[in-house]
Amino acid sequence: MTQDFLITDQAGVWLFEPLTESALKFVRENVNFDEWLWRGRSFVVDDRGAGALAEDLEDEGFIVATRH
Repeated sequence: MTQDFLITDQAGVWLFEPLTESALKFVRENVNFDEWLWRGRSFVVDDRGAGALAEDLEDEGFIVATRH
């Protein structure tokens, strides 16, 4: 199975990196956040909302991996 997202704990914020074209397309079309939150290929999510977003991505059928 191919991972669709890599999520990295950055002490207070989490970096979500879409690894596949379908993951990137889904984020661009369905996740509402400002462009300034993008850092290279990843976007920043506050730790209070990161768990819920990861669960939502999994519910959509994406394979999510976490790195601490």
